[in-house]
Amino acid sequence: MKKHTILHVGPLPPPIGGISVFISQLKKFTSTDYDLQFFNIFPKKNKPLNKLVYNLIVLFKFFFVIMGMKPALVHIHTAGFKAFTKSRFFLLIAKALNYPVILHVHSGKFFDFYANSPEKKKRMIEDTLARADKIVCLSQIWKDEFLKTFDVPEERYAIITNAIFTKEFESVQPSFPKDKKTVLFVGKLGANKGVRDIIEMAKKLKEHPTIDFKLMGDGPLRNELQEEIDANNLNITLLGTMSGQEKVEQFEKAQLFILPSYFEALGLSNLEGMAAGLVVLSTQVGAVPDIIHDDKEGYLFKPGDVDGFVEKIVSLQPETMKRMSAHNKQQAKAYDFSNLNNRLESLYQEMIG
Repeated sequence: MKKHTILHVGPLPPPIGGISVFISQLKKFTSTDYDLQFFNIFPKKNKPLNKLVYNLIVLFKFFFVIMGMKPALVHIHTAGFKAFTKSRFFLLIAKALNYPVILHVHSGKFFDFYANSPEKKKRMIEDTLARADKIVCLSQIWKDEFLKTFDVPEERYAIITNAIFTKEFESVQPSFPKDKKTVLFVGKLGANKGVRDIIEMAKKLKEHPTIDFKLMGDGPLRNELQEEIDANNLNITLLGTMSGQEKVEQFEKAQLFILPSYFEALGLSNLEGMAAGLVVLSTQVGAVPDIIHDDKEGYLFKPGDVDGFVEKIVSLQPETMKRMSAHNKQQAKAYDFSNLNNRLESLYQEMIG
């Protein structure tokens, strides 16, 4: 039997970001009934183009792709701000051609985007959501917030959490010595990820030379961070971007995982920290409170609470970390890609059979 084609619309790497990583994962989706195809909304430019011209070309390309492909449904990945406005045009084209549309909202700042928009833009956001056949949220917390904020019936929402490949971290068995703590960060070295707060934490922890930070990733603040580290002789190592076994080895050497973000949808790296058996220290943003609970998977703090992070890093004892490590290794299985695979299949089955 011929498979139903599902067209996913969103950004693909490069650049590396939360949505593009999620869509890249979907290339490993397996099904006897559904075949996923991908339309990149940020194709590489062969020559410099005016932004309006570039976006019009992308929309025309989408129109011809969808006309030629004739998918069973269109699955659009979106966020807030300009990304949402762009997504609206893809949705309008798909709906004009009578294709069912899933709108998959990833942004941790979506409700701020709506609340701070002028009335005309609010109406546009409401109209776009109302036109979608299904709205996918990352967590129950987000679904509840959507239900409170928008006049869209509950049956048109679905919850699909982010996922990781837990097998990559199966071999990781962190040790918890009494005399050393390594705190690992994985993500973009940008202001929203709270990396400047890690600098401040390290300054306050200079009297604890057995506590060190490892920052994996790259980003616009890398040079600034290195200058701060050198000027203040901080116990922080910038690892750069890593993948595969090299990345896994850094998780093996750590005890704590930190993601002090100011904005976050869910934080795939939080899930990786759990899968590796690390104690997760993160912030009360987005859907993070749905996966991290105090004294279970880790601890949550208000964004910018440098003193709170420092106190917890210093006070955590090996026995507590061992208990949480075992729990996290088990708990992370709920976020394995196989569960996302099954949930997507069920959603497509519900919508198109």
